[in-house]
Amino acid sequence: MIRSIFGRLFISYIVVILLTTVTLGALMSYLVREHVIETKRIELLSKSQAVAIVISRALNSGRLPDRLEIMGELLGAQIWVADKRGNILAGSPPPRWGRPFPENSPRIDALFEGAPQSWVRARRGQADPSIIVAVPITSPSPAAVFLYTPITGVNQAIGAIDRLLLLSLLVGTVAATILGFFVSRGLTSPIADISRAARRFALGDYTSRTAATGGDEIGSLGQTFNAMADSLAKVENNRREFLANVSHELKTPIASIQALAEALADGVASRPEHQQRYLATIVGESQRIDRLIRDLLDLSQLEAGELTVVPEKTDLAAFLHRETAKYSHLLTEKNLSLRIDVPENLPPVLADGGRLAQVIDNLVSNAVRHSPADAAIDITARPVAGKIVIAVSDSGPGIPPEDQPHIWDRFYRVDKSRARSGGGTGLGLAIVKRLVQAMDGEITLESTVGKGAKFTFTLPVA
Repeated sequence: MIRSIFGRLFISYIVVILLTTVTLGALMSYLVREHVIETKRIELLSKSQAVAIVISRALNSGRLPDRLEIMGELLGAQIWVADKRGNILAGSPPPRWGRPFPENSPRIDALFEGAPQSWVRARRGQADPSIIVAVPITSPSPAAVFLYTPITGVNQAIGAIDRLLLLSLLVGTVAATILGFFVSRGLTSPIADISRAARRFALGDYTSRTAATGGDEIGSLGQTFNAMADSLAKVENNRREFLANVSHELKTPIASIQALAEALADGVASRPEHQQRYLATIVGESQRIDRLIRDLLDLSQLEAGELTVVPEKTDLAAFLHRETAKYSHLLTEKNLSLRIDVPENLPPVLADGGRLAQVIDNLVSNAVRHSPADAAIDITARPVAGKIVIAVSDSGPGIPPEDQPHIWDRFYRVDKSRARSGGGTGLGLAIVKRLVQAMDGEITLESTVGKGAKFTFTLPVA
């Protein structure tokens, strides 16, 4: 128990309560004792002043004072008179009263110099301490009046306080134990819930979440854990889908290459035109595998920050016409038209030609893949605030709003079945976004379902 946070909090709480109560009890006992003694000392000192006046008059009249016993009974104290050497002139001191006085005693010297003195003594065999006060008498010869009385009730009062404090300690400890248990449990229970959820998540339960999502710091930790779990679960789902996609994308061309190669090896395709068609298909499927591998390598380098980007001055109009020319056969197959709208005085951009080609290739390929027959694809470029804004628009089915925030995530595909049949792996837009950012640009999407999609990105002016 003591190794857990709950045990440490609970035991620490109880120890603090006990130490506080014991310290407070000891302090109160000490203060009560000192208060009673000081009150008794002041009271006895006041009485001794009155007794000193009476005794001084008797000594001045040339006779020793008598009836000190009766006076002592009235005052509740034992009274005697001693000279400077400690010899008893009248009355009788208490037992064990030392005489004569010790030599070189600062307090005795101060007494006979005119300063009243007091002593508190704990006599052996007595339950309560006792107090002695002494007042000097200067005539006709140096002497002092001593009053002695036990301080009755001190130990009784302190004992009563101790019993009260002990009872308070027991009641407070029980109450503190109950309260401390619930307080400690309230603090550690959410942490334990987060720990259990994290343990289940680590064991592969990606649906594991914590219910500790209150408004305090621990609740904030629970909310952060749930957000992290959601993110990791999404990544795991995307990873599984991606592996399935890659497996499919590799399996199909590899199976085609293997079948066509075996046909060629077995002499099934004896006619030259059949052999050329088989070889062309093998080359195409090999290129498809090569592109998938290159996309994976590019994404890996981009995420690791290891992809080299070399910006250079680029004539955007010439670049776009040159790069889009290779799509002529695809455009012809679907009867699509590609329109490039670039002003004649457009300033050159600062971009890596090879990486910019990848961006244009991905965006135009997506537009071609998703555009219906007899549609148009538009590429525009405009200078805006020191940057060149480039847009690629199509009139395809568009992207649903719920999918738009995720299209830049790696492995994410809007339409799984369509992307698989069309060769998509969910890597293209993730690569595009990171390439644009690597060239100091930003990319955004505008899309309405049924009205196409428009990808807009910026590049710095050279």
